[in-house]
Amino acid sequence: MTTTHVLVLDFDGTVCLGDGAVLTYARLLDEALTATDERHPPRLVEAVLARFVNSPLADEPAGVEAALAEADGSPDGYVVAERVSRALGVADAARSAAYAGARAALADGRLEIEAPDGLAELLDSLPDGVRVVLVTNSPEHGVVQPLERLGLADRVDEIVTDARKPSGLPAVLDRLRADAGLAGRPDRLLSVGDIWPNDLEPAAAQGSPTALVERFPSVDARPTHRAGTLPELYPAIRAWAGRAS
Repeated sequence: MTTTHVLVLDFDGTVCLGDGAVLTYARLLDEALTATDERHPPRLVEAVLARFVNSPLADEPAGVEAALAEADGSPDGYVVAERVSRALGVADAARSAAYAGARAALADGRLEIEAPDGLAELLDSLPDGVRVVLVTNSPEHGVVQPLERLGLADRVDEIVTDARKPSGLPAVLDRLRADAGLAGRPDRLLSVGDIWPNDLEPAAAQGSPTALVERFPSVDARPTHRAGTLPELYPAIRAWAGRAS
């Protein structure tokens, strides 16, 4: 089948919804901190992150307000946890281990997740020739298994993991268009994601349309389409997929 369009979807926050993985990441960062410094307030990173995702802890530890300053301007919860933990002295190796632990919990089915309403139906309704590609910075372990649980694995044509967005995304997009015979048609690739600098800005720089799932305000973003949820973007995705010229 000839590929006429390439739909690029982000994973966390776009296709896979739920804060369980990033909150687990924060909890593991807190554990790394208390293991090296008993004076570290328990659950401080988690408390800052919980505030960020509008689900504050009932028993916040001391220091949340000061730590929140490190999270200012963060595009998502993972960046919040990284910035706060770095400021508190978590080493890169411990941060990597915490991230791997969170992805393992996601892969093993220990965290609650859900897909956006109607996503499977949207993908099923796209015209023949639309190739659906999931592009994520996450490792394969923690992506394939959740996709299967969400009922989306058979609706995605290709999964690109460890994509190193944003710096690695231009090469990924170039390769996807070349593989589809669309090297000279950036308009035939639509990138959809929830972080403008990571998921969309590199695509926009190549002349491709973009669609931003704007859970958190992104005042500097300049996407082609934007909405607070992915389902609100379905009409724009369908219209793009249906263009023949």
